[in-house]
Amino acid sequence: MKITIILFSLFVLLNPYAHADAVSIPMGGSAPDFSLESIEGKTVSIDDFRGKVTVLIYWRPDQKRSVLALKDGMELYRSYREKGVEVVTLVADTEKKEDVLKSVKKAGVEFPVLMDTDRKVYGDYGIRVYPSTVIIDKEGKLSYDIPGHAVTYRSAVEGYVRRLLGEINDEELNGILNPHKEKKDKSALEAERRYNLALKFTESGLNDQAIDALNKSIEAKSDIAKSYILLGFLLLEDKEADAALDAFNKAIKLEPGSHDAKTGIGGALILKGDLDGAIEILNDAAKANPYPQKTYYELGMAYELKGEKDSAIKMYKKALDKIVKKKILPSSMSK
Repeated sequence: MKITIILFSLFVLLNPYAHADAVSIPMGGSAPDFSLESIEGKTVSIDDFRGKVTVLIYWRPDQKRSVLALKDGMELYRSYREKGVEVVTLVADTEKKEDVLKSVKKAGVEFPVLMDTDRKVYGDYGIRVYPSTVIIDKEGKLSYDIPGHAVTYRSAVEGYVRRLLGEINDEELNGILNPHKEKKDKSALEAERRYNLALKFTESGLNDQAIDALNKSIEAKSDIAKSYILLGFLLLEDKEADAALDAFNKAIKLEPGSHDAKTGIGGALILKGDLDGAIEILNDAAKANPYPQKTYYELGMAYELKGEKDSAIKMYKKALDKIVKKKILPSSMSK
């Protein structure tokens, strides 16, 4: 099976900005026929490419991104011609033949240049933007189109070519077209998997394994606050105040209103001996907190360490009251 890349150069002024589609004709239908003369005087018809995959790229020599598309087409041709790739360009304005020849020479084009003198192809395909790329399958059906020339242009065209060659499947093509999204999704899934594993380790009392899983969760995706929060509480249990405080502060940067992160900071400050600072942030954490039992418990500890027995008892009672009303077992408080 052969792939043919046809680069059309149309020199009529159109809106240069990107459109949702490169052409007005719908994908899935038959590609309009054409038969045109090349600058060498040879007649080339679209029928010459039946049974092959054909890529049509409309471009202008006086537009930088169009010339870049031409160069990308040439690079693709050099990479795939051994697999049956051919390239043809097409020009609409024969009066600018010298400009066309100059652009073709500059791009190192090694394939024919066709002249769309009457702009028949331009009209039949309904070109909307320069450059415009249309990919036709071997049965002559319109398969894909690409408006303009984005930074991902080369990889997108090559991906479509490889898909129609049967070298990759739809999932692999999607990975080529959306590389950042795929990476993001994989990172998020890995981070969530590690976090859930850490929860299971925590429930089994395997804190070291839980901490390791959380560090790997954060390594996979560093902008998830809950991973830092759980890590912080585990570090508190190990009496590592500074490390816990660092984890909670990172969580606060991601979620400034997090009651859990503030409660954790309060707990870390208690371990460090900053009781006034702990009481201040814990009181703030208790405000509008639907589950403040842990916060009240930490406040009770802070007041007790300060020697303020009455305030400590008051906070402990509040914590117990919340536990009874919410039907939360004491063993579940740290969750």
